Amino acid sequence: MIQIKDCLLDSEKDEAYQLVQSQGLSVDQRIDLTIGIYEDEKLIATGSIDENVIKMIAVDPSRQGENFTAKVVQVLIDKLNERHIKKYFIFTKPEFIPVFQNLHFSLIIQTDQIALFENGAYTIRERLTDLKKSLKLERGTIASIVMNCNPVTLGHLYLIEKCASQQDNVIIFLVEENRSVFPFDVRLKLLKKATRHLRNVHILPSTPYIISAATFPTYFIKEASEASRIFMDLDIQIFKMYFMDIFKIDFRYVGTEPLDPMTRQYNETMQKILKDRWISIDRLAKDHHIVSASLVRRLAKDKKYRLLKQFVPGVTYRFLISKKGRQLFKS
Repeated sequence: MIQIKDCLLDSEKDEAYQLVQSQGLSVDQRIDLTIGIYEDEKLIATGSIDENVIKMIAVDPSRQGENFTAKVVQVLIDKLNERHIKKYFIFTKPEFIPVFQNLHFSLIIQTDQIALFENGAYTIRERLTDLKKSLKLERGTIASIVMNCNPVTLGHLYLIEKCASQQDNVIIFLVEENRSVFPFDVRLKLLKKATRHLRNVHILPSTPYIISAATFPTYFIKEASEASRIFMDLDIQIFKMYFMDIFKIDFRYVGTEPLDPMTRQYNETMQKILKDRWISIDRLAKDHHIVSASLVRRLAKDKKYRLLKQFVPGVTYRFLISKKGRQLFKS
């Protein structure tokens, strides 16, 4: 008898993860839901969800070819529909690409080690083309910066001003994923105010296609690992294939990274992929400190407002000392 159920017990999850690993897939502990398909209480197929990303689909080798992959995917799509999530993605290994193409998913990109699909609702090209229509760019070069700005610092502003002085147009893709201390709407408002003196700078949401749960789920863990390297490659390849093509971007700017190993590795991967379209600017330093958002957050948490004032634009400082800003650091 076939039974489908949510894996709620630790023992059920462990069994599902073991099946995933037996198929040469890595286990991602940060998931919202895992389901299992059982026959006579034996697990024969499993799959998981992380927000709007379907992942960790595995079928017992003895039952492959019996359409259980499609069954797992449909169950997980039903779960997403129950949560009113209409846009979703699927990670899989490159050898399973035909399976998901047959299930009418659109392939966004594949690398040697991973493939990313999306459902047909509002595809990457449609989303980015619509975003481009909102821009009014001057003739000449177009550069881009991808930033989280958690929160915006004088270091961010220094990089933006350098880029704006060297290129005719600058597009900032602000990370839209809401997994930072500062919510996206706050980061967007602060960045717009901090850059309003720069007429050739344009700010857009990054969309789910840059540094998100779909393209780079390990980014917010800040841990260098083999999985991180795989997702770095995926994320940057998507930027090159779609963003640079649709927005006609000539260069992508980054700040050097002397502190965070994972970000430094991301920059090195970007350099290998983008080559001469990658431009690095030395990070801003003040009073022997590299100006970073992590430093600002630490000072804000410790309420060292007089010290942090030298590392942030006025708009960020005023927010940090406000009631709303202080509440972000209440434990």
